[in-house]
Amino acid sequence: MTTPILNDASSIETWCVDFISNTLNLSKSKIDPTVAVDRFGLDSATAVSLIMELEETLNVELAPELLFEYPTLRSLSQHLASRLSSKQVA
Repeated sequence: MTTPILNDASSIETWCVDFISNTLNLSKSKIDPTVAVDRFGLDSATAVSLIMELEETLNVELAPELLFEYPTLRSLSQHLASRLSSKQVA
């Protein structure tokens, strides 16, 4: 299986929704990217797992507490897209 190219907020958000859906066995339709991720039953271990998978997928170093600063998938995705954009320019 190939890894999709994640270089914009929308594709990162979709990837995150897929991750949470698969990890927590939730229907994608139940995952609102504008709602704080802890509302989906995401515990700290799963949150760290999400950040680690994003690090590997995006090839960037991320702080484990990133979900405290950006508690929704939308805000997290927008932040990461901004970081990736500035990384490509640098």
